[in-house]
Amino acid sequence: MSGSATRPVLIVSGRHRPHEVLLLVVSLLTGVAYTVGAPPPTSIAALLPGWAVHMWSGGLLLSGLVGLVGALLRRPPGLKLEQAAMLIGAAALIGYTAALATLGLPALFAGSISLAWAGANVWRAAQIRRDLKGSP
Repeated sequence: MSGSATRPVLIVSGRHRPHEVLLLVVSLLTGVAYTVGAPPPTSIAALLPGWAVHMWSGGLLLSGLVGLVGALLRRPPGLKLEQAAMLIGAAALIGYTAALATLGLPALFAGSISLAWAGANVWRAAQIRRDLKGSP
């Protein structure tokens, strides 16, 4: 097709990522539970002041809620909500990981999972940013 203008190729990542959606559900459910009075993990309760525990549980709740709403909406508004949820969730998880780090090796597994989850959230937020830059 010489002489015709080439059109850019838009690659859009899949909307249904079961791991992400399930972790958003976990985030929402645990955030609600801790916000309404379930006892938080001992590491969090012992190492953080009450206001920080409420910020952490609220971050989980908000991340799960906003992310699930974003997953249900069409692009790009849904992607923007999903991206925000990933960053809120990463902040909450990094706070949890920091609290666990003070416990040393006994908390290695839980801290590793939390840090990996936070990293995955940041990675996904970056993917969404790239997707949004390429969308009309």
